[in-house]
Amino acid sequence: MVNDIDKLISQMTLHEKVMLCTGDNMWKTKAYEHLGIPSILMSDGSSGVRFQKNSDVSGDISFYESISGSFDSAEAVANTHEATCFPSNSTVSCSWNPELVYEIGQAIARECRRLGIHLLLGPGMNIRRHPLTARNFEYYSEDPCLTGEIAAAMVKGVQDGGVGASPKHFACHNSDTKRTRVNVTVEERALREIYLAGFERVVRKARPATIMSAYNKINGVQTSEDPELLNGILRGEWGFDGVVVSDWGAVKDAAAATRAGLDLQMPLSLSSSAYLENAVRNGELDEELIDLRVKNIVQLIFRLTENYEPLAEVDFTEHHRLARAAAAESIVLLKNEQGVLPLAPGKAKKLAVVGRLAAEPLYQGTGCAIVNAKEVDIPLEHIRKLCPEGMEVRYAPGYHADGSTDAALLEEADLLAREADVVLVFAGAFLPEESDDYNRKDMDIEPGHEQLIAAICAANPNTVLILANGESVMMPWADQAKAVLETWFSGEGMGEALATILFGHVNPSGKLSATIPEKLSDTPAFLSFPGNLTELHYSEGIYVGYRYYDMKGIAPRYPFGHGLSYTQFAYSNLTLSEPEVHLPSVLKLTVDITNTGEVYGKEVVQLYLAQPHSKLPRPPQELKGFAKVALHPGETKSVEFLLEERDFACYNPECGEWSAASGSYTFRVGASSRDIRLTAEVQVSNPAEPVAKFRTDSGFPELLQNETARQIFYQFMIENGLVTPEQVDNKLDELLAGSFWGILSFMDMHSAGVITYEKMNDVIQRINALLEEAAPGRQ
Repeated sequence: MVNDIDKLISQMTLHEKVMLCTGDNMWKTKAYEHLGIPSILMSDGSSGVRFQKNSDVSGDISFYESISGSFDSAEAVANTHEATCFPSNSTVSCSWNPELVYEIGQAIARECRRLGIHLLLGPGMNIRRHPLTARNFEYYSEDPCLTGEIAAAMVKGVQDGGVGASPKHFACHNSDTKRTRVNVTVEERALREIYLAGFERVVRKARPATIMSAYNKINGVQTSEDPELLNGILRGEWGFDGVVVSDWGAVKDAAAATRAGLDLQMPLSLSSSAYLENAVRNGELDEELIDLRVKNIVQLIFRLTENYEPLAEVDFTEHHRLARAAAAESIVLLKNEQGVLPLAPGKAKKLAVVGRLAAEPLYQGTGCAIVNAKEVDIPLEHIRKLCPEGMEVRYAPGYHADGSTDAALLEEADLLAREADVVLVFAGAFLPEESDDYNRKDMDIEPGHEQLIAAICAANPNTVLILANGESVMMPWADQAKAVLETWFSGEGMGEALATILFGHVNPSGKLSATIPEKLSDTPAFLSFPGNLTELHYSEGIYVGYRYYDMKGIAPRYPFGHGLSYTQFAYSNLTLSEPEVHLPSVLKLTVDITNTGEVYGKEVVQLYLAQPHSKLPRPPQELKGFAKVALHPGETKSVEFLLEERDFACYNPECGEWSAASGSYTFRVGASSRDIRLTAEVQVSNPAEPVAKFRTDSGFPELLQNETARQIFYQFMIENGLVTPEQVDNKLDELLAGSFWGILSFMDMHSAGVITYEKMNDVIQRINALLEEAAPGRQ
């Protein structure tokens, strides 16, 4: 590695520097052999490596050729290197298992190194704000805690495997309609607590090599050109020391992006390079800002190439086994009436499998996330392979490949169902074609699939629904079935993973990482999604996902964190290390989990925190930790959670910082957000709690609640002859507290000019100074 990057930069021409600030082509940076600067190669992929053949070769292509490309066509997929297709992010987050995700990250890194790739453009980790967002299958959860923990595990896995990661899209990329032009309007508190918190956790815990900025604007400013977002929050507050890379084609003003803290603009943009070079030569842009970009990029290049070890071979068989294991841990058993699952010889002799997705599985998403899977397990084949001896398996497609059906197909499936003991119905929801209007238009599964479900449930009460979809769907037909299994987009190993769950070889342990609502109109952002043309207002504020359903008292179809098992778990002995915590001390919480059933299983223990009496509005509960516990029948294990100051805090826009208020908090431990098993109270004392500042437009009610402020203000009124000492009593408190005007306006109207603006400002400053001085944390 070059020891003195500054010296290296001094040897570069301005033209060389601005050309390094953009790509050499679509997927790699420019190399300068005479300076000892190699290039780095990048690839798409959160659920697997999507790398088209010859992507690392630079060359001229015509304009028409450049706009004729596709990610999803059969030709494009065939021209993509084979790779392992792991479960999508929306799926693997249902495992609630960071250790498993870490393993996936390491496997993906090995496949990157086999192709000479240095930087993986993922994971996608935007909050799943609304279920119609088409790319939600690329994102983990509606909750920033779960999102941040799973994403950090993925980043660690990839980077410990010798490849850089690029968490994306920073930030508020939560809609795919007009996604390169939309302006997101979001209040500061929601931005911090919901949309940035997951990224912050990843930066602090995993130190990603890069962060990818988003296409959209936030409150009128492009994310790739926002100095407060990139230099202020990302680098200044969180300590990010990597490279900010733009999403492809996201930069609108290269000079503004340079000033804001963007480093690498992708892909190759000759016009931006020329614009930057001219801006420096004309004195419009300081060359030192270009040098800073170059320094960050060169540091990244050396970081990713210095100890890089290409791999000649990868054990795809082992990776396929990992994909199967990940699918098995992520499939969610939503419903299981009368124990219809698992299937056993005594329960069924004739098994009907209906639905074309059993033979042609829907196991992954589209666009830049699509993977040319090395090996795909077919559910129908593995069902036949694993079914017990003596069980007959018959199949009918039920619908066409496009999701439609007809009378002949429905009749064939209906006859099969009437003769079966149990019917497995495969159904799902296809994604729309990627375009400028890419969001889903509804939460329905395919119409032909719905018709099939209705017909089969009417023909046979022992119906098991097996769903494949990247994001939540409405399930009015779920009540008609005995069981519902949600496979999501479970990757290439879904077929065998599903079969092992159906026949009880594996106990399902997936839990929902996003709420499934009863209907679309129940969703938090229903009235503001997908927005008005290019304006998208996050009107629900901090009440995203389960926070909204809890606050509104709306019962979802299936709540956040829900998932059934073939066994049962008991919660006991919830214990706090201290009944009162004095911040910044750490509080330890332990709880015992016992498998009270008859089979081995895994339980996801979820810890929620509530602050019943908060000065700032807060959701009824917020996820603060989770743990996945494996238990044999009769076995008990203790689960430990450590709670730090940040876990008690919310973002206070008035003081511009995270703060934990002193007071009473409630821990809620359970199997889902709506299945709370144990609670415990804790008193929190925070000597460094920010002091509330008074303003001249503050009201008398809050002023008089603070005894120090009350005494100073009444002495001020006495000194100015407005009241006598004898008049300072509860009656005066009542008179002033009943005013709806701010202090300054009230005094201006009633003091006959005695209280000037200058006097009012002076007394407020004295009150604030004394309160600041008297605060316990300032002594």
